[in-house]
Order: sequence, then C-alpha cells, then structure tokens
Amino acid sequence: MNEEAISPSTRWQAFLGTLPFLAFGVSSMIGKVDPIYSLRGHNAEMVVYALALAGLLIGWIRGFPLWSYSYLGWSLVLAWSNSNVSINGIVQDQVWVPFAITVFVALLWTRSLQPIEKFFRDIWKDWTRLSLALYALAGWMSMIYDENHHPYLLVFMLASTLVTAGVAWFFLRSSSIKGRILAIVGGFMIALIIGSICEATWDWHEYYGIAKQPTTWYKQVWNRITILFFWGVFLFWPSIVELIRRKTTRRTG
Repeated sequence: MNEEAISPSTRWQAFLGTLPFLAFGVSSMIGKVDPIYSLRGHNAEMVVYALALAGLLIGWIRGFPLWSYSYLGWSLVLAWSNSNVSINGIVQDQVWVPFAITVFVALLWTRSLQPIEKFFRDIWKDWTRLSLALYALAGWMSMIYDENHHPYLLVFMLASTLVTAGVAWFFLRSSSIKGRILAIVGGFMIALIIGSICEATWDWHEYYGIAKQPTTWYKQVWNRITILFFWGVFLFWPSIVELIRRKTTRRTG
C-alpha cells in the first residue's frame, strides 16, 4: 500500500470522522432520560441522521476523504435501524427517502461519476476504509443499551460513547494498517467489557420478572468469544480486497 493511501488524518479531519459517533451517543442518552422517549428521543436520533447525511454529501462532493466513511456508515445504519419504526402508532416508512435525496443531490452537484470511481479506487488501495464504515454498526450496538435500566446507566453509556468515538479518532489518526486494526479491536473489546459489566451489575431478571437460568463461567466466556469472532469477521472481511489486489498485482507483474 502506498504511503499516500495510509497517511494519517489531521486533527480536524479526525474530529469530523469522530463527530457522528459522539452525536449518536448523546442522542442515545437523551432518549434514556427523556420521559417521552418515543418522540423526543427519536427526534434526537433523526438529528444525528441529518448530520450523517450532510457529512456524506460533503464527503461525496470532496471525493470521499477518509473521514467521510464514518458518515456513510452512520447514514446506512440509521436508515436501516429506523426502517418501519412505529412512533406513537405511526410507522416511519420513509426513512430511506432522505438518503436517496442526498445521493441524488450529490450526483447533480458533481455532475460526474468520478467521485464514485475514486471511492472504489481508494477502497482497492486501502480496504480499512470499508472497516471504518462498517464500524458504525458496531458503534450503534455498543451505545444503544436497549431495554437496559441500570441505576448508573448514563455512566455506562457515556463510557461506551467515549470509547467508541475514541476508536474512530485513533483509527483516523493512525499511519498504519496495523494501528487501525488495533484501534478497532482494542476499542471494541473495551466497549464489550463495559457493556458486560453493565449487564452483570443490575438484576434484569428481577426487573422483567424472568426466572434466572443456570449458567457457568465457561459458557459466558464462550459467548463472548463467539461475539468477538462474529464482529471480527464482519469488521475485517474487507481485507479480502487486499488479498485480491496482491494476487492481481503479482499476476500482472
């Protein structure tokens, strides 16, 4: 991989790439403290969706710089997660329309397919760009804390938000593939530990009136290993691109 493709982002670019992670964490916390969660909490999340779409549009116009992959990932995740969500009995089935409009405006603005061509060329040179976009789903999973009523829930949510956003920051500031991989793996494991501690320190069985099922420590360890394996495959499957590129380069060479 050439040096230009893996050059670290500036602090400002890293902040831009980290912003949607921070924004979603804040919107999740707003949803938890809001007594009218189904309305205002959802509105806060839609603000993050608008932010993600705006970042995607700007990134598209500028030829998809590295930080814009965060916005691409969050645009897709929030559109997917809010598809057919019912708010006050009304199904939100038009959530993909703003995404389609953003793509349409980007095409009209640039009047060219060159940004799309550059998008695929950059991924061909640097597969970790796709991992950054995919990490938006991992971040979403780490910060939603769905149906969790821990007395110190906001503390855990804040910790998960800072860790998840920190992954994006160190990823963008890294100057090597190894550094980017370590940022994602290390941050994801820390976020998993935070979530596990949260689950283990409040009696959700008592809260929901569900009988506790007998379990053993090795089953819990195996469950965590399974989770890590699944997310490892999901986040790093784009590395196949690098294998194909190397094989193609050797043949042409």
